[in-house]
Amino acid sequence: MNTAFKWIIKIPAAVIVLFFIGIAGPLQAQFKWTSDYKNLYNEKIAVELELKTIRTQYANEKANLESRIKELEAEASNLNKKLDLCEKQRREDQKLADSRIKELKETIDLLQKKGSDVEQKLVEENKKLQARYEAELAKARDELMTERKKRLEEIDELNRKHGAEIAMLQEKIKNLNEELVSLKNLTKAQKAELERMENQANELEKQLEEEIRKGEIRLKKFHGKLIINIDDRISFDSGSAELKPGILKALNKISGILHQYPEYKIVVEGHTDNIPIKTKQFRDNWQLSTERALSVLAYLLKNKELNKARFGAAGYGEYNPIVPNNTAANRALNRRVDIVVVPRIEK
Repeated sequence: MNTAFKWIIKIPAAVIVLFFIGIAGPLQAQFKWTSDYKNLYNEKIAVELELKTIRTQYANEKANLESRIKELEAEASNLNKKLDLCEKQRREDQKLADSRIKELKETIDLLQKKGSDVEQKLVEENKKLQARYEAELAKARDELMTERKKRLEEIDELNRKHGAEIAMLQEKIKNLNEELVSLKNLTKAQKAELERMENQANELEKQLEEEIRKGEIRLKKFHGKLIINIDDRISFDSGSAELKPGILKALNKISGILHQYPEYKIVVEGHTDNIPIKTKQFRDNWQLSTERALSVLAYLLKNKELNKARFGAAGYGEYNPIVPNNTAANRALNRRVDIVVVPRIEK
């Protein structure tokens, strides 16, 4: 044996074991670190794919909304063209009538120069004809003005609906943009809870299909919350906080679905437009909006299966509009009661 080998034999076995353990430990940690990195990398790839899918869905929905806006603008343009044609026809009729009246007056002037009884009779007949023609012309003018007024009212109504729909679409686009930003930072648990809320929204949309189609109830998701928007046309008379019979059927459906999610928090919010109110019953819009919220809350809680501890009510008056209060259509959208469903999402 050489000297080096003899020296190794003299090393205690315990020292040799400790030496190999010292080397194996870092190697094992290295392998574990590589596995964790791969898992994190795979999760990153999955999140990026999901984000890409959401962006694609958002782009498609935005394109559909913009296409609908263009269709509405085309309809308004067609009505304006029809109105221009009516106005052109009226001017032509007016020109023709003026020409005919001028001819009749010239004929009358000519006949008046002759003094015979026959000529006088012709003058009278011409006067009658002129009076009849003027009456017919006045009738035609009135009919044309009535038609013009009707078309103008149709255009105003279309512009009102168009403006209201554009405002709603713009609000929806804004909400989608904000929701897209918030979705980037969601955890798996939060996504699962939001999917559960999506199922609830789908069930509500299915059961409230008729009310949604009529524009009486609207559903929207905003910052992780589900908002059930109830139009005041079917819920309250002007200046009143007493529920109308037409809304009770929809509230019963909503109450039944809320019972299926006992852990969610529900807040009933009342809102008004910016037109002041001061009556014996309500001193201002604050009180009116609060009383309306309480009326809806009281009816929902008639369902004894609902836990009252997770419900609340609030009145915001005119200070939380969804669109500017600059038109009658927008003010109608701002007069509403919102049932806000807040999911249990851990931070």
